Amino acid sequence: MRTNSFGRSWLRGFLAAATMLVAACGGASSGTSTGNAQTTFLAQAQANVQKDYQSTNNAPDATSRPAAKGKKIVVISAGDEGESASVPVHAALAAAKAMGWQATEYDEHLDPTKGPALMRQAIASGADGIIDDANDCPLIKAPLQEAQAAHISVVPMYAYDCNDPLFNGGPALFSGEVQFGQAGTPDQLALDYGAHQADAVIVATKGHARVVLFNDIEFTVLHYTGQGFANELAKCSDCKIVDEVDFKAAELGPTLQQKASSALLQHPEANAVKIPYTAASLLGIAGAVVQSGRSSQLYVMGGEGFADELDLIRGGKGVNAVNIISSEWTGWAAVDTLNSVFLGQQPKNSGIGWTLSDTTHNLPASGPFVPKVDFKAAYMKAWGVSG
Repeated sequence: MRTNSFGRSWLRGFLAAATMLVAACGGASSGTSTGNAQTTFLAQAQANVQKDYQSTNNAPDATSRPAAKGKKIVVISAGDEGESASVPVHAALAAAKAMGWQATEYDEHLDPTKGPALMRQAIASGADGIIDDANDCPLIKAPLQEAQAAHISVVPMYAYDCNDPLFNGGPALFSGEVQFGQAGTPDQLALDYGAHQADAVIVATKGHARVVLFNDIEFTVLHYTGQGFANELAKCSDCKIVDEVDFKAAELGPTLQQKASSALLQHPEANAVKIPYTAASLLGIAGAVVQSGRSSQLYVMGGEGFADELDLIRGGKGVNAVNIISSEWTGWAAVDTLNSVFLGQQPKNSGIGWTLSDTTHNLPASGPFVPKVDFKAAYMKAWGVSG
C-alpha cells in the first residue's frame, strides 16, 4: 500500500536523528557524565511508565455540538477480519446510530486496493459523509477530490492526509481529523505512543534492551509508532534494535510465525520484542515466542490490547504488556469529528490517550479493558441525544 520511497524517507530521518544523538554523546568529557545522562534518562522513562499506568486519557471536550439532523454516512472498514478495523468501525456505526444517522459499512476485507472503488460507491450512494478507516490520502486521492466536488465530507480513522510529511507534502483533502488528547494530531499521537512503548521496554530491561522490532509498514500509522519507538530507544545508551522484521497483513498466520521464529533463533541476545498490533500477536508472533522456549527471558510489548490479546497476558502466552488506546473510543471520536464538520465547527479534542497494562496493572480479570472515562455519555451529552 506504501511506496518504497516512504520507507526510505523514514529511514533517512531516523538515521539522521541517530547520527545527531551519537554526535552529542561523543561530546561527553567522561564516562561519568555519560553514566549520569543514562541515569537521568532512565528516571524519566520510569516516570513515563508510571504516568502510563495511571492513564493519559481525559474526557472529551464538553462543548455543546448538537447532532446534525438527517445525515446518511458510510464507514469504510480496512477489513472486519481484524479487530484493529472491526472494533473502531463498529463503534463508529453505533455512534452514528446514537446520532440518529443512517449508517452503512463497506468492507475492504484486508485488500486496500479496494479503497478507491468503495469510496466511489459511497459517493454514488448519496452519502453526506464518509469515515475512512486506514486508507491514507494518496491511495484514495482522486475519490477524495470527487467527494469534495460533490460536497461530501470525509474524515479519516487511523489514516493520514496528503499533506503529511511522509507523502512529501500536498494539499489536505480530508474534511477534518480526530484530535487526540494532549498529542493533538494523529501523527504526533503515534510518535508519542511508540516512544512510551519503548519506555516500558527500557524500564523492563533496566536500560539494556536488545529488541526484535516487528512492524507492518504498509500502514502509515505504524511508520510513526515504529519511528517513535526507535527514536526513544536511541536515547538509551545501552539499548538497541537487533533486528527489524517487516511483514504485511497478508502474512498473518503460519508465515508470520515462521518469520518470527527465525528472527528469535538468529538473535539469542534479544531480551525484548515489539509487536505492532493485536492480530500480529495472535496470528504468529506470540506463538513464536512461546515456541522458542524463551518466554521468561523476553519482555514482549504487544499491540492495541484487545480482549483476546489480554488473554495472552493473563495466561503468560507470549505477551507481557500492551499500551491500550481505546479503538472503540476512536470510532466515537471519528463520528464526533464528522458531526463538527457538518456543523461547520473545528473538531473538538477527543481526550484519547493510552493506558499501560500488564499482569500487575490495568488488567481486568476477563474480557476487554474499559477506560475509566465514560466517553459515550460525554459525547451524547455534547450532542444533545439520549442513549
